[in-house]
Amino acid sequence: MRRCAIPAAVTVGWEQRDGAKVSWGVLPVTIRGAGPDELEGSSVGRGDTYSQPDAPDPVLGAGLVLELARAHLPAGWAVSTVLEVDESGGEARVYLLDGGVVVKTQRPHRLRPRTSQAKEVALLRALAEPLVGRIPRVFGYAQVDSAAGPVEFTVMSRVPGRPLSTQPVDSVHRRAVLDALSAVLRSVHALDPAAVGRVLPDEHGLPVDQDVAALHRRLELGFADLCEHLHARPGRWPLRITVPELARRALDVLPATVQQPPVVLHSNPGLTHTFTDASGLFTALIDFGDAYASHPVLDLRSWPDPLDRRVLRECYLEGTEPSAEWHAVWTAVMVWADVAAVAAGSEYAGAAVADLTALLGVL
Repeated sequence: MRRCAIPAAVTVGWEQRDGAKVSWGVLPVTIRGAGPDELEGSSVGRGDTYSQPDAPDPVLGAGLVLELARAHLPAGWAVSTVLEVDESGGEARVYLLDGGVVVKTQRPHRLRPRTSQAKEVALLRALAEPLVGRIPRVFGYAQVDSAAGPVEFTVMSRVPGRPLSTQPVDSVHRRAVLDALSAVLRSVHALDPAAVGRVLPDEHGLPVDQDVAALHRRLELGFADLCEHLHARPGRWPLRITVPELARRALDVLPATVQQPPVVLHSNPGLTHTFTDASGLFTALIDFGDAYASHPVLDLRSWPDPLDRRVLRECYLEGTEPSAEWHAVWTAVMVWADVAAVAAGSEYAGAAVADLTALLGVL
């Protein structure tokens, strides 16, 4: 099989599982690689570049972590033990302390332009009042020199519950979770992107898709990422239509202009960042460090199950009928989300393929 990535163009193709040949397709962008099975719920068109991939990444000693936390906690808020170190976030390392406290550090070798603790802190502070109890509370943020080297960190509260990805809930509770999440997203989307951008240092600014051309480019890069991922896993793609052709048809659905102004987006409000308690009730949304501003539909595509995405859309719109423009963007983005679910080898891949088959009827 030929390589996927060619400068100035992307050429991809697969064979059907029954051996029938599938024609090659072209996307006019350079592919940005994706890590193995990192696509489910990931940001669209990320094209990550790590600025210091060889930087040391030490796990901080418990004494230093406690010292960092105590410097920012309110008077009388005691911490004495590091209970656990969680590295599941990739770009951050999270130290879970007693007293319901978290110290979140930037992993130096995973520093990338689109992720910023300063940006997350700005958003959490802006949302502290409208979303009290539904997002982490920020106690402090700083960058310090320590015996272990430079440390960028945030001290925040630990939200109750666990990621929904670790404790599935029944359909009734799942709808309630999606309804609660939609209310949180509406509050996030109500923020003024310009106001958020003004409080951030230049190097931690809020990226903004100002027009449909920027939205088109973001999705184009996102599809290119999926092409690269599926090139390495050709057995996962079950449809006769190639992903480049599918992408072309989805991008053609986008309107020529959009009246919807860009809104602040969480970026990935999916299964890993949505927390629920043991009874299946929504508790909180975490991890705002990848935030950017674009069309609100992009915050409704992180769930791999198409049914979840449709329920989230219904709850988000609160019974209102979207405009033709809004629905067109939704259609294009849902094609990306379905292909991402297939590429990731999600348990919902079959449902995603069925949804793609239905969407092909309107593309």
